[in-house]
Amino acid sequence: MRPTLAVVATLAGVVGLAAAAAPADAGKRGKRARVAAKADAEASCLAELDARGVAYVRAAKKGIAIGVEIQGPLGGVTYRASGGAALVIDCSLAVSLAEAGPYLVALGVDEAVFSSAYSRRNVRGTNKPSKHSFGLAIDVHQLVGATTGTLSVALDYEQGLGDGVDCLGQPLTAGGAILKTLQCQLARSGLFRLVLSPDYDDAHHDHFHLEARAWKDRAAVRAEQPAIH
Repeated sequence: MRPTLAVVATLAGVVGLAAAAAPADAGKRGKRARVAAKADAEASCLAELDARGVAYVRAAKKGIAIGVEIQGPLGGVTYRASGGAALVIDCSLAVSLAEAGPYLVALGVDEAVFSSAYSRRNVRGTNKPSKHSFGLAIDVHQLVGATTGTLSVALDYEQGLGDGVDCLGQPLTAGGAILKTLQCQLARSGLFRLVLSPDYDDAHHDHFHLEARAWKDRAAVRAEQPAIH
């Protein structure tokens, strides 16, 4: 027996509803998966901070995926803003700074003075948001220690030293040697996506720009390949 037109219409309607529901269900599943992945990334990154004994509180800031306000040293180094502001950054950058701390401490440095960390702005001369906008970058201008005194990137960094084989080169001063050694260590540590120094361009003549990858984009704390500089 052939189905009546009414039956055919009913069946078609059921099929249509099922087809319409499928994308909606897929969308809900996708959203749940993204929410779960975000929660897992947050828990994973914060666990890395906890394992390193970093003192922090969560900070909700526009653009920062896993915002934290640092309330103590990172790897033995205290980060102090030149303007007195709190250090609010993404957890991913905090982990990198905590891991990099021993490099600074070994050179006699226990304090770093920065001018900018989280800041909503574009890369100079472009419409592209700077990584500062996401709390993934920090600009360090001075390094301070009991034995080193205050080292200024603007005054003490010696430009044009080293190459792809010998990163350090031959600094002429003790302060220059410390800053260049640190720049080489950070650039080759795999902890940062970018390490920019006065050698990069005029915009970085007075600071080190340290930039981490977002936690969701990091397969490990240290990348397999060294960072570029």
